[in-house]
Amino acid sequence: MPTAATLLHDRLVEQQRALVEAEAAVRRGEPEGIHDLRVAMRRIRSALASFRPIVDADVTDPLRDELQWAAGRLGEARDAEVVAERIVTLLDEVAADTPPEVLARLRDRVHADAAAVRDVAVETLDSERYAAALVLLDAVVARPPFTDAAQDKARPLARRRLRREADRVLRLAEEAWATTDPEEHAAQLHDVRKRAKRLRYAAEACELVLGDRATKVAGAAEQIQTTLGTHHDEIVTRAALRRIAEADDGDEAGAFLLGRLDALEELAEARVERQAAKDIAKLERVAAKQLG
Repeated sequence: MPTAATLLHDRLVEQQRALVEAEAAVRRGEPEGIHDLRVAMRRIRSALASFRPIVDADVTDPLRDELQWAAGRLGEARDAEVVAERIVTLLDEVAADTPPEVLARLRDRVHADAAAVRDVAVETLDSERYAAALVLLDAVVARPPFTDAAQDKARPLARRRLRREADRVLRLAEEAWATTDPEEHAAQLHDVRKRAKRLRYAAEACELVLGDRATKVAGAAEQIQTTLGTHHDEIVTRAALRRIAEADDGDEAGAFLLGRLDALEELAEARVERQAAKDIAKLERVAAKQLG
């Protein structure tokens, strides 16, 4: 039976390798590079967070903070690309009854906005702060700052940590559904999504010792992540539509079209929230059965 130290160290080695490969892809300009790099960063952060009791947090927390910073910067570029794709798709849906010149102007504006933040990714990777984060990551992976608890058997610890992570997702979801303020509600659902990702990554890391139990929890968490990921995309798309409308003040045709697109996204947002509620209920059932 592997120890908790072995479980965590194997995960860190695996994801450091994934990070290096993804960074190279970003520098080559590959479309999925930014996504893959952020996923590797999140998986490293998730592993260090979920297994925090077996490491010296004074050493690992600064690494988690720096990876969070880098992933956040890269997320700006990623969100801009997603928003551009969504808005162009929406424009295509209403193209038949919209003046061509209005469509062309809005498409140009959307692509210009996306291009404006695209350089953020390379700037981040070329920064001294990111270079320092990689040095810290190398040190943590090479000599993980394990506590005495790291030598405990991995299975009991893994099950306790997954139960804790699942409970956190469910608690945050309950708080989100109880909130009536739209902006606060959206922010809380975004937090649910982030915690569901953390649960998923933790469960994936625990599959070696928990097997199918962890796989089923990871699957339920991934479904929440996917559904609320769509919800997040709709939220940022609506915000982008409002920014464009404000910048195009005085253009009645453009304003009408942007309002129409916003209404379509609002309807889609409501549908996704209903699905998210079902996904949360499924996670509750799966966690109770697989984790006790």
